[in-house]
Amino acid sequence: MTTTTDTTGPGKASRYALSNDDPLGVNRLSQLPLILDEHSQGFLTDQGIAPGWKCLDVGPGAGTMTAWMAELVGPRGQVTAIDIDPQHMKTLPGNVTVHTADIRTVPLPPDHYDLVHARLVELHLAEREAVLHRLMTALKPGRPLVISDWDATWQDWLLHTPTQAGADAFHAFQNGLRAILEESGADVSWARRVPLVMRKAGLVDIDTVMHNRLWKGGSAGCLLHVTNAEQLRDQLLERGVTAEQLEQLREAMHHLDTWAYSYLMYSTVGFRPEQ
Repeated sequence: MTTTTDTTGPGKASRYALSNDDPLGVNRLSQLPLILDEHSQGFLTDQGIAPGWKCLDVGPGAGTMTAWMAELVGPRGQVTAIDIDPQHMKTLPGNVTVHTADIRTVPLPPDHYDLVHARLVELHLAEREAVLHRLMTALKPGRPLVISDWDATWQDWLLHTPTQAGADAFHAFQNGLRAILEESGADVSWARRVPLVMRKAGLVDIDTVMHNRLWKGGSAGCLLHVTNAEQLRDQLLERGVTAEQLEQLREAMHHLDTWAYSYLMYSTVGFRPEQ
């Protein structure tokens, strides 16, 4: 593994509400692979990732998908990971290069990659459509761009929790979280629009798979809600979520009799046209 640091400055139009540069960010980065990697690996396998490919992984977090791609492309392939804060990426194979950089500004080689993958990145960026276009132009003709993001507009995630107070706390937290994300420049409905943006950008053979799971109390999915609530505690309190509700949320998400659907993950692929 090699690492580099980009000298270009980050964009200013949005900021990531759930920063990984936080002790609680480590919890989230350990939970997300348990929640999403199986789906992401299956979706990328369907796109034909193969030995010898050059891949770009945008916003890799803990790097679990980066490592998985590196294993598949093998020693003749190469995986480049770009993250504004890659400190949580640990031991990676020798065919991985990690850039500390902002995807909004870092120079990308044109017509270079066989696969570009971005998960839970673009919904947070006010410049998301421009970034999608940048990622597309970095692809070789005929190769896939995969964008995976959660849609957080649906309101009926909670299926059952032992107490009404726990249910009320869950909904209060979700409303507060959504407001914080939107104030930070995120678009929680972006995932549903990705196919249209891809079509406008000129990508072809566009397809989307929606992924949803039932999370049970104590699972990585339910504990992700606790992690996010703890990290955003002060901001949630400012928006009217009470300390008591945050404690009720924590208890509900640990309770084995709690069932909650996951956020809807939209994974969309589009191919750069052959020239």
